[in-house]
Amino acid sequence: MNKNVLLLGASGTAGSAVRQASLSQTETHLTLVSRHASRMMPTPGRETIAELNVHDHSALVKAMQGQDVVFSALSSENGDFDELASLAQDVIKAMQECHISRLIFMVAMGIYNEIPESVGAQDNVQNNSAQIHNLRAAKVIEASSLDYTLLRPGFLISGPKDVVITHRNEKVSGNTTAVSSVGEVAVRLITGDIDAIHDSLGLNQPAIKK
Repeated sequence: MNKNVLLLGASGTAGSAVRQASLSQTETHLTLVSRHASRMMPTPGRETIAELNVHDHSALVKAMQGQDVVFSALSSENGDFDELASLAQDVIKAMQECHISRLIFMVAMGIYNEIPESVGAQDNVQNNSAQIHNLRAAKVIEASSLDYTLLRPGFLISGPKDVVITHRNEKVSGNTTAVSSVGEVAVRLITGDIDAIHDSLGLNQPAIKK
């Protein structure tokens, strides 16, 4: 079944990767949500744009009509530890109102202190207060009744789409993630190739073979 996907934060680095992977690998219809959506060029027959602020409940509900999956690549840019959690609450409220259950929500690696010292634990939340907003958003999502999957990429870099996937209680194998692999895993979640309902997936680049 071809799905309708609402892509929040579609103009950002991760959102763009999800967009391109979805267009090239699936037949999904994308609704591209961004505060700067009018600058984007939608693919005829495959994409619709919706320029809105996620905090605008009525506009968000309108954009959610008829969607099957909500994918969030939203980020907090103002240094407010509660902003991403507030956005998450707004998304959950609108999804519940529209009777949509499937949510894929990006946060960041390190929120569970899952990065080992051996690969550089400076981005674990216990060492980096900038991770607090990601942790708080994750807790909001985890407390919801939605069929959620959290994605935890590390520092985004260019590279092949090969990826190592870890789960909530597992240590990750590195602290970098190829942008292309975010798109790859997103497609597998959207299509149901990966289930991961009520799971939190760490995304890593594979170790370099010597």
